[in-house]
Amino acid sequence: MANKKYPYYTVGEPTDLKDLINYCTKTYGDKTAFWYKKKGTEVKISFKQLQSDINAFGTYLHSKGYRNAHIAVMGENSYEWIVSYFAIVNGGNVVVPIDKEANAEDVKFQLDKSDTTLFIHSNTYRDVAEFCGIESINMKDFADLLNEGKELIEKSESSFIGTIIDKEKLCAIVFTSGTTAEPKGVMLNHKNLAKDMIVSSKNLFVPEGTVALLPFYHTFGFMACVLCQMLKGYPVYINTSLKRAFDDIKHAQPKHVSVVPMLLVAIYDKIWNNVRNQGKENLFKTMIKISNVLLKVGIDIRRVAFKQVFEAFGGNLEMLITGGSAIDEKYIKGFRDIGIKVTNGYGITECSPIVATMRNEHYAPASVGAIHPELEGRVVDGEVQIKGPTVFMGYYKNDVATAEAFDEEWFKTGDLGSIDEDGLLYITGRKKNLIILSNGKNVVPEELETLIMNNIPVVKEVLVYGKNDSITAEIFCDEEAENAESIIREKIDMLNKDLPSYKQIASVKFRDTEFPKTSTKKIRRNYGV
Repeated sequence: MANKKYPYYTVGEPTDLKDLINYCTKTYGDKTAFWYKKKGTEVKISFKQLQSDINAFGTYLHSKGYRNAHIAVMGENSYEWIVSYFAIVNGGNVVVPIDKEANAEDVKFQLDKSDTTLFIHSNTYRDVAEFCGIESINMKDFADLLNEGKELIEKSESSFIGTIIDKEKLCAIVFTSGTTAEPKGVMLNHKNLAKDMIVSSKNLFVPEGTVALLPFYHTFGFMACVLCQMLKGYPVYINTSLKRAFDDIKHAQPKHVSVVPMLLVAIYDKIWNNVRNQGKENLFKTMIKISNVLLKVGIDIRRVAFKQVFEAFGGNLEMLITGGSAIDEKYIKGFRDIGIKVTNGYGITECSPIVATMRNEHYAPASVGAIHPELEGRVVDGEVQIKGPTVFMGYYKNDVATAEAFDEEWFKTGDLGSIDEDGLLYITGRKKNLIILSNGKNVVPEELETLIMNNIPVVKEVLVYGKNDSITAEIFCDEEAENAESIIREKIDMLNKDLPSYKQIASVKFRDTEFPKTSTKKIRRNYGV
Protein backbone atom coordinates (compact mmCIF):
# COMPACT_ATOMS: atom_id res chain seq x y z
CA MET A 1 0.00 0.00 0.00
CA ALA A 2 1.46 3.36 -1.02
CA ASN A 3 1.97 5.95 1.67
CA LYS A 4 -1.10 8.09 2.26
CA LYS A 5 -0.07 11.74 2.62
CA TYR A 6 -2.83 12.72 5.01
CA PRO A 7 -2.55 15.45 7.67
CA TYR A 8 -1.15 14.93 11.13
CA TYR A 9 -3.59 14.73 14.01
CA THR A 10 -4.24 17.86 16.05
CA VAL A 11 -3.23 17.74 19.73
CA GLY A 12 -2.39 20.17 22.51
CA GLU A 13 1.21 21.36 22.59
CA PRO A 14 2.49 21.90 26.15
CA THR A 15 6.08 23.17 26.19
CA ASP A 16 7.24 21.19 29.23
CA LEU A 17 5.96 18.63 31.73
CA LYS A 18 4.71 21.22 34.19
CA ASP A 19 2.82 22.88 31.37
CA LEU A 20 1.38 19.42 30.58
CA ILE A 21 -0.06 19.12 34.10
CA ASN A 22 -1.55 22.61 33.90
CA TYR A 23 -2.96 21.90 30.42
CA CYS A 24 -4.55 18.61 31.51
CA THR A 25 -6.08 20.11 34.65
CA LYS A 26 -7.55 23.02 32.71
CA THR A 27 -8.73 20.91 29.75
CA TYR A 28 -9.87 17.69 31.44
CA GLY A 29 -10.40 18.68 35.09
CA ASP A 30 -12.54 16.07 36.85
CA LYS A 31 -12.11 13.42 34.16
CA THR A 32 -10.31 10.25 35.28
CA ALA A 33 -6.58 10.30 34.56
CA PHE A 34 -5.54 7.07 36.30
CA TRP A 35 -7.38 4.20 37.92
CA TYR A 36 -6.25 1.05 39.67
CA LYS A 37 -7.08 -1.43 42.40
CA LYS A 38 -5.68 -0.99 45.89
CA LYS A 39 -6.33 -3.79 48.39
CA GLY A 40 -9.29 -4.90 46.27
CA THR A 41 -10.86 -1.44 46.10
CA GLU A 42 -11.03 0.47 42.84
CA VAL A 43 -9.44 3.92 42.98
CA LYS A 44 -9.98 6.64 40.37
CA ILE A 45 -7.81 9.76 40.20
CA SER A 46 -8.94 12.82 38.25
CA PHE A 47 -6.58 15.19 36.46
CA LYS A 48 -7.42 17.80 39.08
CA GLN A 49 -6.51 15.38 41.90
CA LEU A 50 -3.32 14.43 40.08
CA GLN A 51 -2.18 18.06 40.01
CA SER A 52 -3.05 18.49 43.68
CA ASP A 53 -1.02 15.42 44.68
CA ILE A 54 1.95 16.47 42.53
CA ASN A 55 1.90 19.92 44.11
CA ALA A 56 1.72 18.39 47.59
CA PHE A 57 4.59 15.95 47.12
CA GLY A 58 6.69 18.49 45.21
CA THR A 59 6.17 20.99 48.03
CA TYR A 60 7.22 18.35 50.56
CA LEU A 61 10.43 17.68 48.60
CA HIS A 62 11.20 21.41 48.42
CA SER A 63 10.62 21.74 52.17
CA LYS A 64 13.31 19.11 52.74
CA GLY A 65 15.81 21.06 50.65
CA TYR A 66 15.60 19.05 47.44
CA ARG A 67 16.13 21.68 44.76
CA ASN A 68 18.31 21.07 41.72
CA ALA A 69 18.83 17.59 43.18
CA HIS A 70 19.06 14.21 41.46
CA ILE A 71 16.32 11.93 42.80
CA ALA A 72 15.86 8.26 41.87
CA VAL A 73 12.54 6.40 41.67
CA MET A 74 12.26 2.60 41.84
CA GLY A 75 9.17 0.47 42.12
CA GLU A 76 6.35 -1.35 40.42
CA ASN A 77 4.07 0.66 38.15
CA SER A 78 1.91 2.70 40.50
CA TYR A 79 0.15 6.01 40.93
CA GLU A 80 2.79 6.93 43.52
CA TRP A 81 5.51 6.33 40.92
CA ILE A 82 3.82 8.75 38.51
CA VAL A 83 3.31 11.45 41.15
CA SER A 84 6.94 11.09 42.25
CA TYR A 85 8.20 11.56 38.68
CA PHE A 86 6.23 14.76 38.10
CA ALA A 87 6.92 16.12 41.59
CA ILE A 88 10.64 15.75 40.91
CA VAL A 89 10.91 17.22 37.42
CA ASN A 90 8.31 19.98 37.89
CA GLY A 91 10.19 21.31 40.90
CA GLY A 92 13.45 21.85 39.06
CA ASN A 93 14.96 18.52 40.13
CA VAL A 94 16.24 15.64 38.00
CA VAL A 95 14.53 12.24 38.03
CA VAL A 96 16.56 9.03 37.72
CA PRO A 97 14.16 6.14 36.90
CA ILE A 98 15.59 2.83 38.09
CA ASP A 99 14.91 -0.58 36.55
CA LYS A 100 12.87 -2.51 39.12
CA GLU A 101 14.55 -5.74 38.00
CA ALA A 102 18.07 -4.47 38.67
CA ASN A 103 20.01 -6.05 41.52
CA ALA A 104 21.21 -3.99 44.47
CA GLU A 105 24.76 -3.63 43.13
CA ASP A 106 23.51 -2.31 39.78
CA VAL A 107 21.15 0.11 41.51
CA LYS A 108 23.98 1.45 43.66
CA PHE A 109 26.14 1.85 40.54
CA GLN A 110 23.44 3.93 38.84
CA LEU A 111 22.75 6.03 41.92
CA ASP A 112 26.45 6.77 42.34
CA LYS A 113 27.03 7.45 38.66
CA SER A 114 24.05 9.83 38.46
CA ASP A 115 24.95 11.72 41.67
CA THR A 116 21.60 10.80 43.20
CA THR A 117 20.99 12.16 46.71
CA LEU A 118 17.48 10.82 47.39
CA PHE A 119 16.03 7.39 46.62
CA ILE A 120 12.22 7.07 46.40
CA HIS A 121 11.15 3.42 46.34
CA SER A 122 8.21 1.10 46.82
CA ASN A 123 8.20 -1.07 49.93
CA THR A 124 9.38 -4.03 47.83
CA TYR A 125 12.79 -2.39 47.50
CA ARG A 126 13.39 -1.26 51.08
CA ASP A 127 16.37 -3.65 51.37
CA VAL A 128 17.86 -2.22 48.17
CA ALA A 129 17.49 1.27 49.61
CA GLU A 130 19.25 0.20 52.80
CA PHE A 131 22.07 -1.38 50.76
CA CYS A 132 22.58 1.81 48.75
CA GLY A 133 22.98 3.84 51.91
CA ILE A 134 21.53 7.20 50.87
CA GLU A 135 18.52 9.18 52.03
CA SER A 136 15.33 7.42 51.00
CA ILE A 137 11.54 7.69 50.99
CA ASN A 138 9.34 4.59 51.13
CA MET A 139 6.19 4.94 49.04
CA LYS A 140 4.21 3.22 51.79
CA ASP A 141 4.45 6.56 53.64
CA PHE A 142 3.09 8.46 50.64
CA ALA A 143 -0.27 9.46 52.14
CA ASP A 144 1.41 11.05 55.17
CA LEU A 145 3.88 12.95 52.98
CA LEU A 146 1.07 14.25 50.75
CA ASN A 147 -0.78 15.50 53.81
CA GLU A 148 2.37 17.23 55.03
CA GLY A 149 2.80 18.88 51.65
CA LYS A 150 -0.84 20.02 51.56
CA GLU A 151 -0.49 21.55 55.02
CA LEU A 152 2.56 23.50 53.83
CA ILE A 153 0.61 24.78 50.81
CA GLU A 154 -2.22 25.89 53.12
CA LYS A 155 0.43 27.86 55.04
CA SER A 156 1.32 29.65 51.77
CA GLU A 157 4.42 27.62 50.90
CA SER A 158 4.57 28.20 47.13
CA SER A 159 8.16 27.52 46.05
CA PHE A 160 7.26 24.33 44.18
CA ILE A 161 4.07 25.65 42.60
CA GLY A 162 5.91 28.82 41.58
CA THR A 163 8.90 27.01 40.04
CA ILE A 164 9.50 28.26 36.49
CA ILE A 165 10.64 25.47 34.19
CA ASP A 166 13.59 25.91 31.85
CA LYS A 167 12.61 23.49 29.09
CA GLU A 168 16.24 23.19 27.92
CA LYS A 169 17.47 22.16 31.38
CA LEU A 170 18.25 18.57 32.32
CA CYS A 171 15.25 16.88 33.96
CA ALA A 172 15.89 13.13 33.58
CA ILE A 173 18.84 10.75 33.56
CA VAL A 174 17.75 7.42 32.10
CA PHE A 175 20.17 4.52 32.02
CA THR A 176 20.24 2.47 28.84
CA SER A 177 19.46 -1.23 29.12
CA GLY A 178 22.23 -2.20 26.73
CA THR A 179 22.48 -5.81 25.58
CA THR A 180 26.28 -5.73 25.34
CA ALA A 181 27.74 -2.74 27.20
CA GLU A 182 27.73 -0.96 30.55
CA PRO A 183 24.65 1.28 30.83
CA LYS A 184 25.11 4.98 30.12
CA GLY A 185 23.08 7.80 31.62
CA VAL A 186 21.01 9.44 28.88
CA MET A 187 20.30 13.11 29.65
CA LEU A 188 16.84 14.35 28.64
CA ASN A 189 15.25 17.75 29.17
CA HIS A 190 11.65 18.95 29.35
CA LYS A 191 11.64 19.93 25.68
CA ASN A 192 12.83 16.47 24.60
CA LEU A 193 10.02 14.70 26.45
CA ALA A 194 7.27 17.22 25.68
CA LYS A 195 8.14 17.22 21.98
CA ASP A 196 8.23 13.44 21.76
CA MET A 197 4.82 13.27 23.42
CA ILE A 198 3.41 15.78 20.93
CA VAL A 199 4.88 14.43 17.68
CA SER A 200 4.04 10.83 18.66
CA SER A 201 0.42 11.85 19.22
CA LYS A 202 0.32 13.77 15.95
CA ASN A 203 1.61 10.81 13.96
CA LEU A 204 -0.61 8.05 15.36
CA PHE A 205 -4.18 8.23 16.63
CA VAL A 206 -5.05 5.71 19.32
CA PRO A 207 -8.58 5.03 20.62
CA GLU A 208 -9.41 6.07 24.18
CA GLY A 209 -8.70 3.69 27.04
CA THR A 210 -5.60 1.63 27.84
CA VAL A 211 -3.94 -0.58 30.43
CA ALA A 212 -0.38 0.44 31.32
CA LEU A 213 1.56 -2.82 30.99
CA LEU A 214 4.97 -1.43 30.06
CA PRO A 215 7.26 -0.46 32.96
CA PHE A 216 7.28 3.25 33.77
CA TYR A 217 11.04 3.26 34.42
CA HIS A 218 11.51 2.54 30.72
CA THR A 219 11.19 5.70 28.63
CA PHE A 220 8.88 4.07 26.09
CA GLY A 221 6.61 2.80 28.85
CA PHE A 222 6.31 6.22 30.46
CA MET A 223 5.89 7.98 27.11
CA ALA A 224 3.32 5.60 25.59
CA CYS A 225 1.38 4.68 28.72
CA VAL A 226 1.49 7.95 30.66
CA LEU A 227 2.51 11.12 28.79
CA CYS A 228 0.75 10.47 25.46
CA GLN A 229 -2.39 9.31 27.27
CA MET A 230 -2.46 12.39 29.50
CA LEU A 231 -2.09 14.73 26.53
CA LYS A 232 -5.28 13.27 25.02
CA GLY A 233 -7.14 13.15 28.34
CA TYR A 234 -7.41 9.36 28.21
CA PRO A 235 -7.89 7.30 31.41
CA VAL A 236 -5.07 4.84 32.15
CA TYR A 237 -5.57 1.65 34.16
CA ILE A 238 -2.33 0.91 36.02
CA ASN A 239 -1.18 -2.71 35.90
CA THR A 240 1.21 -3.40 38.77
CA SER A 241 2.35 -6.88 37.70
CA LEU A 242 2.48 -8.69 34.36
CA LYS A 243 1.16 -11.76 36.18
CA ARG A 244 -2.18 -9.94 36.23
CA ALA A 245 -1.91 -8.56 32.68
CA PHE A 246 -4.72 -10.61 31.14
CA ASP A 247 -6.99 -10.17 34.17
CA ASP A 248 -6.43 -6.41 34.11
CA ILE A 249 -7.09 -6.18 30.37
CA LYS A 250 -10.36 -8.06 30.80
CA HIS A 251 -11.35 -5.86 33.76
CA ALA A 252 -10.38 -2.48 32.30
CA GLN A 253 -11.76 -3.19 28.80
CA PRO A 254 -9.14 -1.09 26.95
CA LYS A 255 -9.38 -0.10 23.31
CA HIS A 256 -5.61 -0.15 22.85
CA VAL A 257 -2.61 -1.58 24.68
CA SER A 258 1.13 -0.98 24.20
CA VAL A 259 3.17 -4.17 24.57
CA VAL A 260 6.63 -5.58 24.01
CA PRO A 261 6.82 -8.06 21.10
CA MET A 262 7.05 -10.99 23.55
CA LEU A 263 3.68 -10.08 25.09
CA LEU A 264 2.17 -9.56 21.63
CA VAL A 265 3.09 -13.16 20.83
CA ALA A 266 1.70 -14.30 24.21
CA ILE A 267 -1.66 -12.65 23.47
CA TYR A 268 -1.76 -14.26 20.03
CA ASP A 269 -0.91 -17.68 21.49
CA LYS A 270 -3.55 -17.26 24.20
CA ILE A 271 -6.22 -16.62 21.57
CA TRP A 272 -5.32 -19.73 19.58
CA ASN A 273 -4.85 -21.93 22.65
CA ASN A 274 -8.32 -20.96 23.86
CA VAL A 275 -9.77 -21.82 20.44
CA ARG A 276 -8.01 -25.20 20.36
CA ASN A 277 -9.00 -26.04 23.94
CA GLN A 278 -12.64 -25.50 22.95
CA GLY A 279 -12.23 -27.77 19.92
CA LYS A 280 -13.14 -24.94 17.56
CA GLU A 281 -9.92 -24.50 15.55
CA ASN A 282 -11.38 -25.58 12.19
CA LEU A 283 -14.49 -23.46 12.71
CA PHE A 284 -12.32 -20.48 13.68
CA LYS A 285 -10.20 -20.82 10.54
CA THR A 286 -13.33 -21.11 8.40
CA MET A 287 -14.79 -17.96 9.94
CA ILE A 288 -11.55 -16.11 9.20
CA LYS A 289 -11.75 -17.13 5.53
CA ILE A 290 -15.38 -16.04 5.29
CA SER A 291 -14.64 -12.77 7.09
CA ASN A 292 -11.73 -11.94 4.78
CA VAL A 293 -13.86 -12.56 1.69
CA LEU A 294 -16.58 -10.24 3.04
CA LEU A 295 -14.00 -7.57 3.89
CA LYS A 296 -13.07 -7.38 0.21
CA VAL A 297 -16.61 -6.23 -0.57
CA GLY A 298 -16.77 -3.81 2.36
CA ILE A 299 -18.58 -5.99 4.88
CA ASP A 300 -16.87 -6.31 8.27
CA ILE A 301 -18.25 -9.05 10.54
CA ARG A 302 -15.11 -9.52 12.64
CA ARG A 303 -16.33 -8.06 15.93
CA VAL A 304 -19.46 -10.20 15.73
CA ALA A 305 -17.83 -13.36 14.38
CA PHE A 306 -15.01 -13.28 16.92
CA LYS A 307 -16.98 -11.83 19.82
CA GLN A 308 -15.76 -14.53 22.19
CA VAL A 309 -12.14 -13.59 21.49
CA PHE A 310 -12.82 -9.92 22.20
CA GLU A 311 -14.66 -10.74 25.41
CA ALA A 312 -11.54 -12.47 26.74
CA PHE A 313 -9.78 -9.10 26.42
CA GLY A 314 -12.59 -6.96 27.77
CA GLY A 315 -14.63 -6.69 24.58
CA ASN A 316 -13.26 -3.39 23.24
CA LEU A 317 -9.70 -4.08 22.08
CA GLU A 318 -9.01 -2.46 18.71
CA MET A 319 -5.26 -1.87 18.59
CA LEU A 320 -1.97 -3.30 19.86
CA ILE A 321 1.09 -1.07 19.71
CA THR A 322 4.54 -2.59 19.84
CA GLY A 323 8.16 -1.87 19.04
CA GLY A 324 11.69 -2.86 19.84
CA SER A 325 12.10 -5.56 17.21
CA ALA A 326 10.73 -6.76 13.90
CA ILE A 327 7.31 -8.41 14.03
CA ASP A 328 6.59 -11.58 12.12
CA GLU A 329 3.92 -10.68 9.55
CA LYS A 330 2.06 -13.79 10.74
CA TYR A 331 1.07 -11.93 13.90
CA ILE A 332 0.14 -8.70 12.14
CA LYS A 333 -2.08 -10.59 9.69
CA GLY A 334 -3.38 -12.94 12.39
CA PHE A 335 -4.62 -10.09 14.58
CA ARG A 336 -5.96 -8.19 11.58
CA ASP A 337 -7.96 -11.28 10.56
CA ILE A 338 -9.95 -11.07 13.79
CA GLY A 339 -10.24 -7.27 13.87
CA ILE A 340 -7.28 -6.06 15.94
CA LYS A 341 -4.81 -3.68 14.33
CA VAL A 342 -1.13 -4.13 15.17
CA THR A 343 0.96 -0.98 14.90
CA ASN A 344 4.74 -1.16 14.98
CA GLY A 345 7.11 1.57 16.03
CA TYR A 346 10.75 2.38 16.63
CA GLY A 347 12.36 4.16 19.51
CA ILE A 348 15.63 4.62 21.32
CA THR A 349 16.14 6.17 24.74
CA GLU A 350 18.41 8.86 23.30
CA CYS A 351 15.47 10.16 21.22
CA SER A 352 13.04 10.45 24.16
CA PRO A 353 12.35 7.68 22.89
CA ILE A 354 9.82 7.30 20.03
CA VAL A 355 11.19 8.12 16.56
CA ALA A 356 8.70 6.44 14.22
CA THR A 357 5.30 4.77 14.27
CA MET A 358 3.13 3.28 11.58
CA ARG A 359 0.36 5.70 10.68
CA ASN A 360 -3.27 4.63 11.06
CA GLU A 361 -4.06 4.29 7.36
CA HIS A 362 -0.76 2.73 6.36
CA TYR A 363 -0.10 -1.00 6.28
CA ALA A 364 3.57 -1.87 5.71
CA PRO A 365 4.40 -4.74 8.08
CA ALA A 366 8.13 -4.86 7.35
CA SER A 367 8.53 -1.21 8.37
CA VAL A 368 8.69 0.29 11.87
CA GLY A 369 6.71 3.27 10.62
CA ALA A 370 6.94 6.85 9.46
CA ILE A 371 9.52 9.12 11.06
CA HIS A 372 7.71 11.62 13.26
CA PRO A 373 7.07 15.25 12.29
CA GLU A 374 9.84 17.70 13.27
CA LEU A 375 12.37 14.86 13.15
CA GLU A 376 14.72 14.12 10.28
CA GLY A 377 16.27 10.80 9.41
CA ARG A 378 19.11 9.73 7.17
CA VAL A 379 21.23 6.63 6.59
CA VAL A 380 25.03 6.89 6.55
CA ASP A 381 27.07 3.76 5.81
CA GLY A 382 24.00 1.69 6.61
CA GLU A 383 23.43 3.34 10.02
CA VAL A 384 20.22 5.24 10.81
CA GLN A 385 20.82 8.78 12.11
CA ILE A 386 18.23 11.13 13.61
CA LYS A 387 18.11 14.90 14.09
CA GLY A 388 15.45 16.97 15.85
CA PRO A 389 14.11 18.38 19.13
CA THR A 390 13.70 14.98 20.80
CA VAL A 391 17.39 14.09 20.53
CA PHE A 392 19.07 13.91 23.94
CA MET A 393 21.56 16.31 25.51
CA GLY A 394 24.36 13.73 25.81
CA TYR A 395 25.51 11.05 28.23
CA TYR A 396 25.86 12.14 31.84
CA LYS A 397 29.52 12.84 32.69
CA ASN A 398 30.67 10.91 29.62
CA ASP A 399 31.97 13.37 27.05
CA VAL A 400 33.81 10.69 25.08
CA ALA A 401 30.67 8.57 24.55
CA THR A 402 28.68 11.70 23.72
CA ALA A 403 31.18 12.79 21.06
CA GLU A 404 31.17 9.31 19.54
CA ALA A 405 27.35 9.32 19.38
CA PHE A 406 27.04 12.40 17.18
CA ASP A 407 27.94 13.53 13.68
CA GLU A 408 27.44 17.26 14.26
CA GLU A 409 23.67 17.52 15.02
CA TRP A 410 22.90 13.99 13.88
CA PHE A 411 22.58 11.26 16.51
CA LYS A 412 24.05 7.97 15.36
CA THR A 413 21.52 5.41 16.58
CA GLY A 414 23.74 2.38 16.10
CA ASP A 415 20.87 0.71 14.25
CA LEU A 416 21.25 -0.55 10.70
CA GLY A 417 18.40 0.21 8.36
CA SER A 418 16.98 2.16 5.46
CA ILE A 419 14.41 4.85 4.68
CA ASP A 420 12.22 4.41 1.61
CA GLU A 421 10.81 7.04 -0.74
CA ASP A 422 7.66 7.30 1.39
CA GLY A 423 9.70 8.18 4.46
CA LEU A 424 9.13 4.79 6.09
CA LEU A 425 11.90 3.48 8.31
CA TYR A 426 13.18 -0.09 8.19
CA ILE A 427 15.48 -1.52 10.87
CA THR A 428 17.58 -4.61 10.14
CA GLY A 429 19.84 -4.86 13.18
CA ARG A 430 22.43 -3.25 15.45
CA LYS A 431 25.70 -2.01 13.99
CA LYS A 432 27.68 -3.31 16.96
CA ASN A 433 26.18 -6.79 16.44
CA LEU A 434 27.43 -6.97 12.84
CA ILE A 435 29.43 -10.13 12.15
CA ILE A 436 32.49 -9.32 10.01
CA LEU A 437 34.02 -12.40 8.41
CA SER A 438 37.65 -12.76 7.27
CA ASN A 439 36.54 -12.63 3.62
CA GLY A 440 35.26 -9.09 4.22
CA LYS A 441 31.60 -10.06 4.13
CA ASN A 442 29.21 -8.60 6.72
CA VAL A 443 26.34 -10.56 8.25
CA VAL A 444 23.49 -8.94 10.20
CA PRO A 445 22.61 -11.56 12.85
CA GLU A 446 19.12 -10.17 13.43
CA GLU A 447 18.20 -10.94 9.79
CA LEU A 448 19.05 -14.61 10.28
CA GLU A 449 17.31 -14.70 13.66
CA THR A 450 14.13 -13.32 12.09
CA LEU A 451 14.41 -15.83 9.24
CA ILE A 452 14.66 -18.72 11.70
CA MET A 453 11.85 -17.48 13.97
CA ASN A 454 9.52 -16.89 11.02
CA ASN A 455 10.10 -20.30 9.44
CA ILE A 456 10.64 -22.73 12.32
CA PRO A 457 7.71 -22.61 14.80
CA VAL A 458 9.38 -24.90 17.37
CA VAL A 459 12.14 -22.31 17.90
CA LYS A 460 11.28 -20.19 20.94
CA GLU A 461 14.45 -18.09 21.08
CA VAL A 462 17.54 -17.81 18.91
CA LEU A 463 20.83 -15.96 19.03
CA VAL A 464 23.07 -15.82 15.96
CA TYR A 465 26.75 -14.95 16.29
CA GLY A 466 30.09 -15.44 14.60
CA LYS A 467 32.42 -18.16 15.83
CA ASN A 468 35.57 -19.54 14.17
CA ASP A 469 34.89 -17.31 11.14
CA SER A 470 31.48 -18.86 10.49
CA ILE A 471 27.87 -18.45 11.61
CA THR A 472 26.45 -20.18 14.69
CA ALA A 473 22.79 -20.24 15.72
CA GLU A 474 22.17 -20.96 19.39
CA ILE A 475 18.58 -22.08 19.97
CA PHE A 476 16.13 -22.60 22.80
CA CYS A 477 13.29 -24.70 21.42
CA ASP A 478 9.78 -25.75 22.39
CA GLU A 479 10.30 -28.34 25.11
CA GLU A 480 6.97 -30.02 24.37
CA ALA A 481 7.60 -30.48 20.65
CA GLU A 482 8.59 -33.98 19.55
CA ASN A 483 11.90 -34.37 17.69
CA ALA A 484 12.44 -30.61 17.92
CA GLU A 485 16.20 -30.71 17.42
CA SER A 486 16.09 -32.88 14.31
CA ILE A 487 13.25 -30.76 12.86
CA ILE A 488 15.27 -27.60 13.45
CA ARG A 489 18.43 -28.99 11.85
CA GLU A 490 16.44 -30.13 8.82
CA LYS A 491 14.72 -26.74 8.47
CA ILE A 492 17.99 -24.84 8.80
CA ASP A 493 19.52 -27.00 6.07
CA MET A 494 16.60 -25.99 3.86
CA LEU A 495 16.99 -22.29 4.73
CA ASN A 496 20.72 -22.45 4.00
CA LYS A 497 20.01 -23.50 0.40
CA ASP A 498 18.51 -20.08 -0.29
CA LEU A 499 21.28 -18.12 1.47
CA PRO A 500 24.61 -16.99 0.01
CA SER A 501 27.45 -19.17 1.29
CA TYR A 502 28.85 -16.56 3.69
CA LYS A 503 25.43 -16.20 5.41
CA GLN A 504 24.79 -19.91 5.80
CA ILE A 505 24.45 -21.25 9.34
CA ALA A 506 27.39 -23.60 9.83
CA SER A 507 26.67 -24.66 13.39
CA VAL A 508 23.55 -25.14 15.51
CA LYS A 509 23.83 -25.16 19.29
CA PHE A 510 20.91 -26.11 21.54
CA ARG A 511 20.35 -24.86 25.07
CA ASP A 512 18.09 -26.09 27.87
CA THR A 513 17.04 -22.72 29.28
CA GLU A 514 15.93 -19.35 28.00
CA PHE A 515 18.61 -16.77 27.26
CA PRO A 516 19.46 -14.12 29.87
CA LYS A 517 17.60 -10.93 28.99
CA THR A 518 17.57 -7.22 29.67
CA SER A 519 14.70 -5.62 31.57
CA THR A 520 13.04 -4.92 28.21
CA LYS A 521 13.12 -8.66 27.44
CA LYS A 522 15.84 -8.46 24.79
CA ILE A 523 18.42 -11.25 24.74
CA ARG A 524 21.78 -10.17 26.15
CA ARG A 525 23.91 -10.60 23.07
CA ASN A 526 27.23 -10.98 24.86
CA TYR A 527 25.97 -14.21 26.41
CA GLY A 528 28.19 -17.17 25.62
CA VAL A 529 30.02 -15.44 22.78
